[in-house]
Amino acid sequence: MSDRATRDSGTKTVRVLYVDDEDPPPELSADDVSLSVVSTAEAARDRLTADGSVDCVVSEYDLPEGDGLELLESVRHDHPNLPFVLFTDSGSEAVASEAVGMGATDYLPKDVSGERLRKRIGRAVATTSVESDSGLTGDRLRELTNAFPDVAFIIDENGRYLEVISGPGTEDLRTVEQERLVGRRLHDAFPESQADRFLELIRTTLETGGVETIEYRAETSAGDRWYEGRTAPLGTIDGREAVVWVARNVTERRENERRLAESRDALTRLNRINGLIHSIVQSLVASATREEIERIVCEELANSEFYEFAWIGGPWVKDERMSPSVVVGIDREEVEELVEVTSARTDDENSLARVVAEGTSVVVSDVDESETLSDDEREIMRELGMSSAVLVPLTYGDTNYGVLGISGACTGAYRDRELTALETLGEMVAFAMNSVKNRNLLLSDTAVELEFRVDSSNSGFGRLSTELDCRFALEGVVPIAEDRLLEYVAVEGASASTVMDRLEGMETVTEARIVTEDDEECLLELDLAWSGVDKLVKAGTVVKSAVAEDGVVRYVAEASSNVDVRSVVDSFRTAYPDAELVSKQEVDRPVDTSHEFRQRLGEDLTDKQRTALQAAYFAGYYEYPRESTGQDVAESLDISSPTLHQHLQAAQRKLVGTFLDR
Repeated sequence: MSDRATRDSGTKTVRVLYVDDEDPPPELSADDVSLSVVSTAEAARDRLTADGSVDCVVSEYDLPEGDGLELLESVRHDHPNLPFVLFTDSGSEAVASEAVGMGATDYLPKDVSGERLRKRIGRAVATTSVESDSGLTGDRLRELTNAFPDVAFIIDENGRYLEVISGPGTEDLRTVEQERLVGRRLHDAFPESQADRFLELIRTTLETGGVETIEYRAETSAGDRWYEGRTAPLGTIDGREAVVWVARNVTERRENERRLAESRDALTRLNRINGLIHSIVQSLVASATREEIERIVCEELANSEFYEFAWIGGPWVKDERMSPSVVVGIDREEVEELVEVTSARTDDENSLARVVAEGTSVVVSDVDESETLSDDEREIMRELGMSSAVLVPLTYGDTNYGVLGISGACTGAYRDRELTALETLGEMVAFAMNSVKNRNLLLSDTAVELEFRVDSSNSGFGRLSTELDCRFALEGVVPIAEDRLLEYVAVEGASASTVMDRLEGMETVTEARIVTEDDEECLLELDLAWSGVDKLVKAGTVVKSAVAEDGVVRYVAEASSNVDVRSVVDSFRTAYPDAELVSKQEVDRPVDTSHEFRQRLGEDLTDKQRTALQAAYFAGYYEYPRESTGQDVAESLDISSPTLHQHLQAAQRKLVGTFLDR
C-alpha cells in the first residue's frame, strides 16, 4: 500500500482508496489527489475499518479472492454514503447494471482516459459534499444524479439556485457560468417565458411529490442544445421546499430520433413507390402498342401521391427538338414550352440530350436551388408549380426510345433508392416498347425494308473484300447475351487461313472460329465487339442480309411498319457515321401458318427420314431420361443403328432449318 499526498496544502485534497492488483492510472498522481493503493477486497475493508479518512473508493471488478461487487456490498453496509466507483476492464453491461443497482456511485471501463476517471471521482466527492452541507438525503440525491450524470441543480420553490453539481464534460453545455448560479434565480438564466415554465414544473413537482419531466432547448457556448430535465422533491432547506433538477444533454438522441423518423418516412415512401412501379410493370405486360405503354406509365405516375405530372417524349433525334408524345397531369402546351427551352440549349447544357447520350438520369432536387437549370427553365418550372423533377432515359440495349419526365410533389425527391427504382422502371418501359415493336414485326403482314451502304474506308470487312478479292455474306445471327451476338459469315474467294490471319489484326473481332472450310470457301463464327448487324438488331430490326463485296458493304433489314426510321438510322450510324440509307420501302411479309409450315417440312423430308423421326419421337427417344435407346428404335425399324442416326440427323437438320428460315 502506498500514500501520495498533495504538496500544495492550499488545494483541497481528495483521498482515494484504489483497489486493484495493477497500478492506477498516472493521472491519479495529481496534486489534488491523495492516493492509497491496495490489491484485495479484504485489504480495502481493513483500511476502511482502521482509517475512515477516505473520500472515495475506486475498485476493479476482478479482484484476487473476490470481486468488486462483494466489496461494494460491504462498503454500502458500513459506509452507506461513501462514493464508490467501479473501474474495470473485465466487466459487462450486466455487471454495470448490477453495480448501479447495488449503489455504485459510478461505473467506468478501463479503456477511458485516466483524466476522465479523475474528474468522475471529483464529481462523486462533490455530490457527497453537497449532501453533507445541505443535510439532504444522500441515497435520494445520489440516485438521481447517477441516473442523469450531466448536470444537477438544487432549486427552491421560488426558483432560486441553492447548489450546482457539474458532471464531467459539461463545460461547453452551460447557459450561465455554473459557479455564478448559486443565489440567483431561473429568470436570471433563461428567457422569461421559459423560466416561467420551469418554475411551474418545480411547483408541480412539490405538489405531486413525484418525478416530473420536461424537454427544453438552451443556448450554450457550443451552440443550441436540447436537455431532458427531471425534477424530484428534496424536502425543506432553510425554510423553503426544494427540488433536485437533473439536466441530461439529449441533443444527440433527438437528432437520432429525427433521423430515424426521416428514415422511416423515406422507407415507407420507397416501399409505396416500389408498389406503384410494380403495378405499372404488371400493366405493361398486356400492352399491345407503344402508345398504350406511354399512356399507362404517365397516368399511373401522375395520379399517384408522389408526383404532380409525367410525360414521355422521343426518341431523341440530334438537331431536332423533342416533342412530348404523352402528357398527363398538366396541359401539353406547358410541358412543350419547357421542353422547347431545354432543347434549345447546347448539348453540354441540354438535359434531354445528356440523358440520352450518357444513359443516366438528370435530377433536379430543388428547382429554386439547382445549378443545372437555366434562368428560363427555372422561371417556367416555377410557373408550373414544380418543386423537383427528374428525366429518366428509356433505353434498351443500344436503342433509346425517349425520355420519361416526372415532376415531384416536394423538394428533396429522387434520392438514391427512389431514383434507382425509377431508372428500373425506365428500363422496363423500354423493354416493353422493344417487345411490342418486335411482336408487331413478327405478326405484321407488311414491313419497312431498309438498305444501307457502307464504303470500305469505314468498314473492315469492306476493305478485306477488296484486298483479298473475296466476298463475305451473313448466313445467320445468334444472340448469346444481352449485348453479344454470334455472327455466321460465309467467305467465297479466299482460304480460311488467309482470312483468319487478317481477322487477328481487326480490333472489332473478339473471337473467330472456322466452322467449315474448303479451298476457296469457308464458314466462320465471329464474336464481334460491335458491328453494323449488331446495331440493326438492337434497333429492333431483322437483318435479312449483309454482304461485303468489291469494297462495299450492303445491309438489308426489315422493321415494323410503324418504326421510327430516323432512330434506326441514327443507331446504325453510331457504328458507321458516313453510312448511306440507300432505300426505304414497304414490303409484304406473308403470314406462314402452322399448316403451311408442316406442309413445307413434309415436302423436304424423305419417307425414311419421316419414319425415323416419328418412330424416335413416339418411342421416347427424345425424352430425358430416354425411354428408348437408338438401338431400340433401330431394331423396331429393322435397320442398323448408324442408318437410324443418319436418317435422324438429316431430318433434324431440315426441321431446324425450316423453322429458322421461316
